[in-house]
Amino acid sequence: MQRNIQVFHRPDIWWPAKDLEIELIEFCRQHLSPVKCPRSIDFDPELPRHANGKLYKRLIKDRYWGGQHDTRIV
Repeated sequence: MQRNIQVFHRPDIWWPAKDLEIELIEFCRQHLSPVKCPRSIDFDPELPRHANGKLYKRLIKDRYWGGQHDTRIV
């Protein structure tokens, strides 16, 4: 079973996403096993949050999984 891993990080200093994507993938290739390296990296200036400030994970999952996962959050 292949799993897609997503890492969400909001850097304090924002620079061009393509340069950062290449740099992060290269770093992973040097320090990780090839099966653990990401194939792509997506950047979002802001992550969705509930009114109380907690991260709204379901919206993030839905974007990548297209509703193909079972969730208990309504």
